[in-house]
Amino acid sequence: MGLFTRFERTIDDGIGRRRLGYALLGLVIVFFLWFPNDTSQSNYAKTVFISGFFYAIMSSSWALLAGIAGQFSFGHMAFMGIGAYVAGLIARDGLMFATLGIAITPDSISSIGAILVGTVAAGLVGLVIGWLLLRLRAAYLALFTIAFSELFRIAMLTEYDYTGGSNGLSLRPLLQVADVDTARQIEYYLMFGLLIACLLVMYRVVQSPIGMFLRAMREDEDAASALGVNVVRYKILVFVFTSMIVGLAGAIFYSDVGSERIIPEQLEVLQMSLIIAYAVIGGMESLFGAAAGAFISRYLLEAMREVVITLPFGLTMADGSDAFVWETGAWRFALFGLVMVFTLRYMRNGLLYPIFNWFSGRDLIMKETVAKRKPDEHDMALPEDRDE
Repeated sequence: MGLFTRFERTIDDGIGRRRLGYALLGLVIVFFLWFPNDTSQSNYAKTVFISGFFYAIMSSSWALLAGIAGQFSFGHMAFMGIGAYVAGLIARDGLMFATLGIAITPDSISSIGAILVGTVAAGLVGLVIGWLLLRLRAAYLALFTIAFSELFRIAMLTEYDYTGGSNGLSLRPLLQVADVDTARQIEYYLMFGLLIACLLVMYRVVQSPIGMFLRAMREDEDAASALGVNVVRYKILVFVFTSMIVGLAGAIFYSDVGSERIIPEQLEVLQMSLIIAYAVIGGMESLFGAAAGAFISRYLLEAMREVVITLPFGLTMADGSDAFVWETGAWRFALFGLVMVFTLRYMRNGLLYPIFNWFSGRDLIMKETVAKRKPDEHDMALPEDRDE
């Protein structure tokens, strides 16, 4: 009994919770590392996980931009498309800078080189948009990025001779592996590694002084500026940084890793709304919450394509089967919308926020802060009480 009480007290302590959280995180990472080695898992299941990793990168980077820095943008899918399309076009047609006398031929650039060019291109476009708009406030960034995303999608759709139009653009394969199972396993680890790397880099940024400046800007730009924060510089910096992350993710994902080609349909505003919904459900002020929300939501949406309902009490269908198969179709998105409404109404910090909050021990810190604040307020009121 004493051992259990000691264990309970250790868990109730913030340090004990964090240690338990690290242990569970380690188990989750071990599971993801083991999953592709399970021979019972199909390539389709691995593809679903790869897609989940991709959307986790997209949602966590949007959480950094909107949830932590307070810059609400609808341009993530467009920047992802810029990275993928530029990488594909560079690898296919090359690039020439006539004024500089520089020429990049398709034979002189590798798949990795094309991906890096696509990533830089996404960052440059983000720099231009940020320089033009991030000096303004309110809804200008959101409205412009909606228009920009739709303009980019239409351009990729109509320029059939260059982009393939609705048929999409094939990117140069990043991997040359003949065996399908081996290729899918390598692609799985590649995308999972990219997710971990992006999360670690973004987490490092959030925990640095830059992250403190970003949170200060989100709460009050005027106060942050008065304290010496160059608001415009850091707004542009985080916008370019997240643009490059999603550009890199798009170029790698569509280089025969998660899909054979990129199509303009992937750039629709509906896809961007899903990215935002994933982040909101997971917790848009938490990088790991947004990533987990995106992966879990993506997996459940795929799993709900076909729902098997076993009939109770020995009932059978007309064909003699004891189960009813429901092809959910678009109804799964309706259910997803209900979850979104519930989250916004009752758990605005995200469905996963209480879990991350408990493991981090932040609730204990908040309770301690409130407990200290109340006596301080009482002590400040004592002189007035004495005067009375």
